[in-house]
Amino acid sequence: MTALKLLRGYLYQYRLKRRFRCAVIHNQVIVDLNSKLGDKTVLFDKVRLIDSVIGSFSYIQENSSLNAVDVGPYCSIAANVSIGLVNHPTHFLGTSPVFYDGTQPLPSAFVRGNSYQKQIPRTVIEADVWIGDGVKICAGVRIGVGAVIGAGAIVTRDIPPYSIAAGVPCRVVRRRFDDELSNRLLASAWWDLPEETLLELSPYFSNPLAFLDAKEQRT
Repeated sequence: MTALKLLRGYLYQYRLKRRFRCAVIHNQVIVDLNSKLGDKTVLFDKVRLIDSVIGSFSYIQENSSLNAVDVGPYCSIAANVSIGLVNHPTHFLGTSPVFYDGTQPLPSAFVRGNSYQKQIPRTVIEADVWIGDGVKICAGVRIGVGAVIGAGAIVTRDIPPYSIAAGVPCRVVRRRFDDELSNRLLASAWWDLPEETLLELSPYFSNPLAFLDAKEQRT
């Protein structure tokens, strides 16, 4: 690596950290101009964000890539995760971008512009989602609040809130809580509470039912 390339990389990282002063950004991270970071987010080495929004207190481990994704607060995204994967057309003559998308960074193409997909559908990762190592999530999928996605899963459809899902293709294995508790947690929108309130309720974190009761007593 040349000294000039090293200097450019250093300057980019410097500007990135100044742009997001309330986030922790590690080495060789790329965040495009359309992306936003909430307070106290963490991006580990070689994370790449394109047109994505990351909620407060969420973190993304190394070598993960997000394209057109809205991530809620308190999410835990492991390493080597890809979110917002776009399909190639299967009904065209060929599946290579040279047959349908002349905007790709390829040496040449047989068409001008993009004749297949004009806009990538946004992927939504709601609050408090835990995504395991190596997970792949297709564009346009919604992962519900509190869901857990097992390592290595390939997610092609929506995952309900407070579900534990795994496999290829990814399927729900079980629920984290029963329906009554899940519905109470969703209705509470606890992830929107101020930090001061969460600190006061911290003795109840290990018991969601007691947490909800204590929260309701405060209102």
